[in-house]
Amino acid sequence: MIIRSKRNGKFRYFYRISITNSNELIINECKRILDRLKIKYCCYYQDRRGIKTFRRQTYLIHITNKDGIVKLCKSVNSYLVGKKKIAKNLLGIVSNWQKYQKKKKESFYQEFKKANQRIPKKL
Repeated sequence: MIIRSKRNGKFRYFYRISITNSNELIINECKRILDRLKIKYCCYYQDRRGIKTFRRQTYLIHITNKDGIVKLCKSVNSYLVGKKKIAKNLLGIVSNWQKYQKKKKESFYQEFKKANQRIPKKL
């Protein structure tokens, strides 16, 4: 994902890959793969039970460093199906991130957001 946040009246842009699941075994396997690939990550736990509706406890992995995102996108690209387009777009943007001025980053943010919106399926 590409994220836009506002601080001191100015927009800031940054990128992140998030892996989220309620099954701890899946998260542990993802962590094992990331460790094997030598990708730095942060792992979080959210207890979302009791928030308006019944929700499960959630585990999150965040990858925020450029090298880790590039390495992960390249490593898993051949296995992706539904997220393949998003990974390709993110890889292209992150690889060239430093070249872009703030106006260009805003443009990429809007294009990425629009291109990766989920289109509701017709029944």
